Amino acid sequence: MRIEHETLPSFGQTFSAAALQAARMKAGRGVATELPGVEASVKLTADPARHAEFVHLMGDTVTTHLHPGYVHALGFPLTMSLLVRKDFPLPLLGMLHITNQVTQTRGIETGEEMELVASIENARPHYAGTLIDSVVRVNVGGEEVLVDTAGYLVRGSDFGGPLPERPERVEFEPPNPTAVWKLGPDAGRKYAHVSGDGNPIHLSKFTAKPFGFNKPIVHGMYSASRAYSATGVGNNGPRDWFVEFEAPVSLPGTVQFATSREDGRVSYEGWRAAKGDKPARRHFNGYIAHQ
Repeated sequence: MRIEHETLPSFGQTFSAAALQAARMKAGRGVATELPGVEASVKLTADPARHAEFVHLMGDTVTTHLHPGYVHALGFPLTMSLLVRKDFPLPLLGMLHITNQVTQTRGIETGEEMELVASIENARPHYAGTLIDSVVRVNVGGEEVLVDTAGYLVRGSDFGGPLPERPERVEFEPPNPTAVWKLGPDAGRKYAHVSGDGNPIHLSKFTAKPFGFNKPIVHGMYSASRAYSATGVGNNGPRDWFVEFEAPVSLPGTVQFATSREDGRVSYEGWRAAKGDKPARRHFNGYIAHQ
C-alpha cells in the first residue's frame, strides 16, 4: 500500500503522534508483530532559498545541484510519518540513527521535480537491539536517481531476532586533524531551521533533559553533511556516500576532523580529542566513492 501526500507531513504532527505511540505501546495496546509494508510518497521541488541556507550552514558554496544531505532532510518527514503509524511495531522515541548511505546515479538540479517514496524495511538483530532501514527513493522524470538508506537502532528490542554478541571494540587511534569544528550551543537550532528536524534533543539543555541528555546533541546528519561538504567532491555525478555514527556530539562542543583520499574515494572521520585521563573518542566516520 502507498500513501500519497500532497505536501510533506509537518514535524509537529509526526512528533505529537510519536508521543501518543509511546503511550500506546507502554500500555500494551495494539502492538503489531511485523513491519506493515506501507510506503509514503510526495512530489515536490526543492525551495532554492532554503537549500541555499542549508548549504551555507555546511560551509559550502551553492551550485545548481542539490546537496545530498538536503535531499535526506526532504525525505525525513515521510520516514517519520511511517514510523508513527498505529500499525508500526516499534517506538520512534528513543530510536538511534547509526548509519546513513546515499547512492546516486547523478546530481539533482535545483528546479527538477522529484518524487520521494519512503519505506521501512529489513528488521534485523543488532547486539544492542533491532536495526531497521528507512529507505527513501528519489525519482526524477520516472528515473530513480538517488536512494537514501538510514539505519535506525531500537535499543533493547528483540523484534529483529535473537541478539548476537557484541563484537570486540577496536581501539581508536586518531589521525592528525585537517580541521577543527567549533560548534556553539545553537548549532542544533540552526540545523533544525534549515532541515525541518526539530527533535528536542538537539535544541537546548532544557528540551534535551527529558530524553536523557544533560546537554543538547548536534544532529547526526549535520555532522555527516558538513563532512560531505568538507571533502569538496561536489553534488553532481554518480557517488556513494556513507556515514556511521558512533558517539553523539554534545553542544557546545569541539570536533577534530580529518579526511584522506585514495583512488576516487575520500574517507573522513570526526572525534573528540583526548583530555586528561579521557582517551580520544570517535563521533563518526565514513567515505564518499565518486567518479
